[in-house]
Amino acid sequence: MSESYGLQVLERPAAQGLIAHEAAHQWWGNMVTCEDWTHFWLNEGFASFMAAAYLQHRFGDEEYRKQVDGWMQRLERLRAAGTDRALVFDNWDKPTADDRAVVYQKGAYVLHLLREELGEDVFWRGIGEYTRAYYGRSVNTAEFQQAMQRVSDKDLSAFFDRWVYGHGDTRPPLDEP
Repeated sequence: MSESYGLQVLERPAAQGLIAHEAAHQWWGNMVTCEDWTHFWLNEGFASFMAAAYLQHRFGDEEYRKQVDGWMQRLERLRAAGTDRALVFDNWDKPTADDRAVVYQKGAYVLHLLREELGEDVFWRGIGEYTRAYYGRSVNTAEFQQAMQRVSDKDLSAFFDRWVYGHGDTRPPLDEP
């Protein structure tokens, strides 16, 4: 992290998002990591989402909402450019800036939507279950889905088909979660 970033945080403590993102990687990226690059969103989407969740906890709902709005705007730009795609990549050989936006911003946004779908208690219990079950292991998206389904006692296939495996023009507008 640069000196200029440190100065930003000193001036505006809510700018701690990068620190929180990198700290989140101690869990989602290091202790639970994707089995290959096709499931990279499980590292970066999680770290981005958890950074926002930290900002919400530390600074309030408005800071979290700013993050969510930023993810939505980036996803809208991806869609407008025709570069939105599934979170599970068929190949990650030469990722573009848009591909990175998919795994970071769209991945975080999808976790936000899953949180809304399941509710606070079930969502966070699911995250805990997923993290404990796969601690020290490499995972794929299906395993994450299964962990969330176990805790919620809900079939999340339609949600995952739409938001994780779906992409581009085949998906409904963002204002229809």
